[in-house]
Amino acid sequence: MIEIRSMQRPMKGQKLLALILIAIATSARAAPLLLTHATVIDGTGAPALTNTTIVIDGGTIRAIYPSSSRPEPKDAHVEDLEGRYLIPGLIDAHVHITDVEPDIAHYKSFLKALLLGGVTGIRDMAGDDRLLGYLAQQSNSDAFAAPDLFYAALMAGPSFFAEDKRAQASAADAPPGSASWMRAIDAHTNLPLAIAEAKGAGATAIKIYANLPANFVQAITAEAHRQGLRVWTHATIFPARPSDAVAAGADTISHSAYLVWEAASQVPDDYAVRALGDFAHIRPDAPRIVALLDAMHRRRTILDATLNVFRDEAEQHPEKVGAGIAPWSYTVTKLAHEHGVLIDAGTDGSGLPDGADGNPDLDALPEVHAEMALLVEHCGFTPIEAIRAATQIGAMAMGQDATRGAIAPGMRADLVALTADPTIDIHNTTKIAFVVKNGTMYQRSR
Repeated sequence: MIEIRSMQRPMKGQKLLALILIAIATSARAAPLLLTHATVIDGTGAPALTNTTIVIDGGTIRAIYPSSSRPEPKDAHVEDLEGRYLIPGLIDAHVHITDVEPDIAHYKSFLKALLLGGVTGIRDMAGDDRLLGYLAQQSNSDAFAAPDLFYAALMAGPSFFAEDKRAQASAADAPPGSASWMRAIDAHTNLPLAIAEAKGAGATAIKIYANLPANFVQAITAEAHRQGLRVWTHATIFPARPSDAVAAGADTISHSAYLVWEAASQVPDDYAVRALGDFAHIRPDAPRIVALLDAMHRRRTILDATLNVFRDEAEQHPEKVGAGIAPWSYTVTKLAHEHGVLIDAGTDGSGLPDGADGNPDLDALPEVHAEMALLVEHCGFTPIEAIRAATQIGAMAMGQDATRGAIAPGMRADLVALTADPTIDIHNTTKIAFVVKNGTMYQRSR
């Protein structure tokens, strides 16, 4: 009896302590946030909902309903958004942020500038995963104000690592092609181990980049999927064609311009010619390219179009790209859209335009806004479709669409409040009142 009583007393104490902790947590919990009387563009491509209330609690959207149809919770914080518009937080589906800032303090300012510009998620398409892993840990836990970050480990043929200075810099202190996030692949590679090590580096996906034949693309993709990683590829991997990546089961393929190689008589072994396709003679609607687009539609392969970067390259460094690359890219992206291919919005840079000093301009708006505008102005998208490209489909590209990328009950509370209607003019996505990331409001002061 004595032993039983001595066990019961701590149990009662533990229960009391648990109740106290629950009471403390409950009292400290932030009040629900109600965004009322807003026009909601939910990111799915559906028409806008007017006079709508969104209930946010614990970082999650709990309810959406017509304003004034339900009583407001007594403890709620209410923001009346009469005359304003809500879209999901934007996702830049193709960035490279390694080396854009010199230290962590600068990265905090840089990432905050992206967030205040409406970007709540970014997909980094290869860099130094030691840095990216740290930044992802901090940003994805809301340790500092930043978009959530998901990133790749890159795989390519050995010749790529011998010649590409960017890859060498992203794995400094390691022999070229030997780092777990910058891995050379050949016939002797232990693929299960290489992909497990990439996963251990925190990568969401394997990026298949360059100088690999079709059978290697097939093998990498199968093993990555077996281990639960996504596969993101260049549209043309040299010598593997876009159709090889699609047939292998790649989740996304990047750069509309590189689709030109699908209809080329021969694809070189070296990726260095990637932007020098024959845009003057290969039509965007060539039979091989149309067949490719149909296959992408059937398999739900996402096209990561990256239009803005090639437009800028053609204007600033025309010698580095094939003549006609920008209009060709617009036309093939429009054709892909007409064929039902899913298309995201990625910028293939830091995510911010460069300032006069060559560094990211922290006072500028993120470039994903310009990418959306190109989809509307040149590729036949409606503004609502362009918003979907930069929200729901961007989330799909990251493999995160179950929890983000749309405004719906149960989804993360990542939102952008706008002062003007983006369904009338896509440029109105730049007219930002405030941003909500994971339920926390960030006011844009400039």
